[in-house]
Amino acid sequence: MGTDLFLMAGQALSVVTLGPLAFSASVIALLAGAITAFLVGGWFQRRGRVSVEPTLWWLLALTLLVARAGFVLRWWPDYLAHPLDLVNVRDGGFLLLPAVLALAVATGLAAWRRGPLRAPLAWSVGAGVLVWGFASVVALRLETSTEAPLPTLVLRDLDGHLVNLHDLRGRPLVINLWATWCGPCRRELPVLAQAQQRMSGVRFVFANQGESAVVVRTFLDARKLRLDHVLLDDSMQLSQHYNARAYPTTLFLDAQGHLRDTHMGELSAATLAESLSHVIATGPPESGDTH
Repeated sequence: MGTDLFLMAGQALSVVTLGPLAFSASVIALLAGAITAFLVGGWFQRRGRVSVEPTLWWLLALTLLVARAGFVLRWWPDYLAHPLDLVNVRDGGFLLLPAVLALAVATGLAAWRRGPLRAPLAWSVGAGVLVWGFASVVALRLETSTEAPLPTLVLRDLDGHLVNLHDLRGRPLVINLWATWCGPCRRELPVLAQAQQRMSGVRFVFANQGESAVVVRTFLDARKLRLDHVLLDDSMQLSQHYNARAYPTTLFLDAQGHLRDTHMGELSAATLAESLSHVIATGPPESGDTH
């Protein structure tokens, strides 16, 4: 019972919905930290101290820019092959360490140049970082502690054949939850299709959520997409099991079927490579045909 409650808590924190919008836990943690920093800065301003709001805005912008630049440099070959992905921040490609270092240096410089800023800026940034860090650690600990296993579930492929998900274990597994009506799903499918053809050591599964075989096959034929392991999850059981509240959601499982990473939203070649690194311990799989 306790393990089930812990699993539910970890899954609930992986995605937070606000009306029609869905946000990952990392985005919620960042928003919580930023809001805290501005609230603390406002508290100081109401007590007659200098306003730090303009400084906080450019610090936030700088931090995000450096985080993005660091991720792009980390996965530069993938972005070089797909240059338009450089400006597509919807792929969620951000690197933490250079962003934290840039924030620390920029905060120090701003405080050194303007003495009246020092106390309110230090307290504002410090409080924001503390809240962001605490929220991130809690979400990460809950997510990594659960390691949600692959469910006992039988789905059908486009030809009506039954496929037991447990039979797909034995190599790293990528399960893409998608639908034909989903714009980000349509944009990322070619990236996943190329990866499936290139990586024989990883099994890619495309679990369509709630649509018929006719709809899916017509969509794939119209776009000339060649995908293996297309399954129909008519009742959206995978979405329920993994608490997927928005599409696309891509699950990254190890060879034993344990969930190691979840990516909500559109994948680029770089963010796909980054998430695959969590389930491939010995580097990228060899190229070859996918079976």
